[in-house]
Amino acid sequence: MRSRSVPTQGERLYVLDAKNRPVEVFDRSEWSRWMAGNELIFRRTLLEASGVTVTTRFRGVADAKTGEPALFVTRIAGMEVRDDNESYGASTLDEALEWHERIVQKILKMLTGR
Repeated sequence: MRSRSVPTQGERLYVLDAKNRPVEVFDRSEWSRWMAGNELIFRRTLLEASGVTVTTRFRGVADAKTGEPALFVTRIAGMEVRDDNESYGASTLDEALEWHERIVQKILKMLTGR
């Protein structure tokens, strides 16, 4: 009998289906292969004048103790004030892309003063 590499009790593993919807998997090897073989970044916006980058990607792992898993994350990097380099979690790709757009617009307003 072959042993499967299962997630630890503290985490749940996910991959995306053909419509980019999360699907839970229970084999860590399957999850690792999927994560290595697929594009995980859905949007990256570089605000060249300021050096700020906003990236939205699929994480594929969630804390088993939480309700709705935040499987997508939108991160800000390159802000002058270190505390402004934040991350925002989302449970769906649509929600994550909405966060991405809101964040980019907010940063543009901050940079231009408009």
